[in-house]
Amino acid sequence: MLDTLPPEILYQVAHHLILATCSPPVDLLCTCKALHAAAAPDLNPNLYASVFRAHYDTAAAQRRLTTLGPSDSPYPNRPRDPSSTARQLSPEPLKPVDFAAELRTRTLALERLRRVAAGGGELRAEELWVVYLMLIENDGKNLGHLVKPFGPGPSVDIVALVRDYHDRTLISTSGFVYPPQQPVDALAMWISWLLDDYATSTPGRLRALRPYVFAAHQYDLFYAPWTQPRVPVPQRNNQHRAPPPLGPYTSVHTPQDHACTVPVYGRTLSIAPPILAHAAQLRFFTAPEANSPSTIPDLGRSNPTDTEDLRSLPRPTLQSARHDADFERLLACTDGSQSPGRALWAWRDVFAGSWEGTFTFLEFDAFRDMLAGHPAAIYSGSYGEQAQVWKLRETFVRPKLGTPADGPGLPLRGSMVNAGFPADMRPFNPNAIAARAPGRSPEDATIDDALERQLAALPGYESIPHAEVEAALARAEPGDNLGLLVTGVGHSAWGRFVISGHVRVWDGLLYLVKEYAPFQRGKWLYRGYVLGDGTMVGRWRDTFTPEDYVGYEGTFMLKKRS
Repeated sequence: MLDTLPPEILYQVAHHLILATCSPPVDLLCTCKALHAAAAPDLNPNLYASVFRAHYDTAAAQRRLTTLGPSDSPYPNRPRDPSSTARQLSPEPLKPVDFAAELRTRTLALERLRRVAAGGGELRAEELWVVYLMLIENDGKNLGHLVKPFGPGPSVDIVALVRDYHDRTLISTSGFVYPPQQPVDALAMWISWLLDDYATSTPGRLRALRPYVFAAHQYDLFYAPWTQPRVPVPQRNNQHRAPPPLGPYTSVHTPQDHACTVPVYGRTLSIAPPILAHAAQLRFFTAPEANSPSTIPDLGRSNPTDTEDLRSLPRPTLQSARHDADFERLLACTDGSQSPGRALWAWRDVFAGSWEGTFTFLEFDAFRDMLAGHPAAIYSGSYGEQAQVWKLRETFVRPKLGTPADGPGLPLRGSMVNAGFPADMRPFNPNAIAARAPGRSPEDATIDDALERQLAALPGYESIPHAEVEAALARAEPGDNLGLLVTGVGHSAWGRFVISGHVRVWDGLLYLVKEYAPFQRGKWLYRGYVLGDGTMVGRWRDTFTPEDYVGYEGTFMLKKRS
């Protein structure tokens, strides 16, 4: 009798049944050919695509997996990135069969996670990739499958599941061994950060994050070694570099392949896992339950003045557009020896502006003991935290006409502990403020002088006038050797300082040398990334230890002022 019903009625019946479970109605499919034709996934992908759209957000996938242009990018005035992302993905819009494939992937992943939550197996990266991508695609619907109260369809309490995983892998080993850093751990940490507003932290759980935050020699913070200013780095280039003797104090200069193979919307992506230490750092320093560090100084009425204010600055966001740039970077920067990375225009307006946050430092004796092979020192050593405020300016630069090419990227000839600039750069002009033009602020006059100092250290280069930047970036080719300098000023409890550096175009790694004035507080190298939600995370280190060796390092985190 069912086979006498019109096809549109059979479609509605099947849609109603599938909507509840997101799975094919097996019993119904076996009743007759008409129902099989109306409800089988292979024969009717439109049906399953409509179910997917009813349950899940689709705007982010449409942007990221087809075209990411100026109209829908979170960063305006940018064309699509001509990187590996474009070659992995199809320019065609997603089809019903793609949504049907993703519906099956998510249904199976969430069902398996429910079994794991019930004690039926180990947490795997395959399922956590599904959850992570759901979170950075979330615009409202996806969250209902991962956080209580659940909506219709498959769901799992991912907050409790990841919390239990961390209790087993982190808290149980605190003080004895370094915790793991596999892709499953990176994904679990990022899921914990993105859902931090739905979780409850405890001092014990935060203490377990300390190795990821302070053990810089164990947990990398970069998509490719920070000592390599020009990436990708062909393997033959590394063969000409004499490595330092292996030991606990040596740095790694060889890029690694971090690519994971992940099925997404009916296609297979080669994508790097998000960096574990970034999320651990965000969780550690923004939790109100964290152990109180040293006193935070008053920075004035317009700035945060207590620990609670500073910790609450960066918060996770579940608006998909804010994660587009991070997704593109994970696709384009999987392997520092061959991935093409991102284009220069991708970093325009990312760094300029005012930033506020903190830098932290582990007690030096504890840091020394940690390097000597005693992980317990990370947990027992105290750390300090100081507030700081930055004002940064971006300057795009290019070779002057007739300047011979010196390989890709900026002609950096100095040590990377000085951000690649030579050690004999001219000193800052002590009269820059007094000699400033009428109407020019002291801060801008200081930045002007610091920028001139940077350009003087790049022979044959000039700044691109602001009116020409957009056109220059639009027509730029890799061999044009354009670059991005970042210059600024700031202050902390240690005094005022000048900031000078540049951006590694491949992955957007920011190198900054922070020099206090007067100079009794020394010079420090900062290296970090701006994440899609407007948070800068990274590490600073001393500038006395050669780049081949592990130096005294700490962390920093800043939030861009709106």
